[in-house]
Amino acid sequence: MAQLLLQQGKVIDALKYFEQAAELSRTEGEIVNALSYAEATRTQLEVSLSKISEPRELQRLRRLQVQEKYPQLASRLQGSGVGMGGGMR
Repeated sequence: MAQLLLQQGKVIDALKYFEQAAELSRTEGEIVNALSYAEATRTQLEVSLSKISEPRELQRLRRLQVQEKYPQLASRLQGSGVGMGGGMR
C-alpha cells in the first residue's frame, strides 16, 4: 500500500504506511526494510519541501503534515478558532 501511495505522489500517506509496516514487522529484515523505506520517503519529503519557493505553499504543506501527524491537536486548534496558519511566526 505504501509503495502505491508513493507512486501516486501521496508521500505523507506513504510514510505513515511504511512506519506502520515497521511496527507490525515480525523479523529483523522486515523491520530494516520498512524503516529504510520510511527514511527514504522522509528524506524525499524534506527535499521536496526545501525546493518550494512559495512561502504560502510551504506553509500549506507543513500545515497538512501537522494535521496528519497530530489530527487531534489540529482538530482542537481549529475548534478553538486559533487555526493552523495564523498567529505566531
